[in-house]
Amino acid sequence: MARCVGWAMSDIGFKLKKSPTSLIVQSIDRALKMSGLQAKDLDGLVACPSLAEPRFMQAHHVANAANLLSGDRGANPFVVRTVDTGGASPITMLLQAKRMVEVEGCKAVAIVAGDAVSSLPSADFLRRAHES
Repeated sequence: MARCVGWAMSDIGFKLKKSPTSLIVQSIDRALKMSGLQAKDLDGLVACPSLAEPRFMQAHHVANAANLLSGDRGANPFVVRTVDTGGASPITMLLQAKRMVEVEGCKAVAIVAGDAVSSLPSADFLRRAHES
């Protein structure tokens, strides 16, 4: 059975001058602390792209930035998935993580999303939102 054992939010505010990736990593660190887990306990990560910092394979980028792919994982590889279903991304990520636990053998999956759209000029935000 899949269950939520921790959650967290990053700093929030206008003009933080922080990248979405750094805010997501901050949330991962806070959620791990709240749950009592360590980064080495995670064996999966699901992420969705941000508008302010679009990346190819966002989840892989976040996993690298959070040092989740380093170290010897033995027979249990770290599973990384990027989900981009627009406004349905949050629920899609939850369903994907549930499947990773119940079908693919993951024991602890982080579900992450973040953005810093207030750092974008309005025209850039509207263009990126239209393109996604």
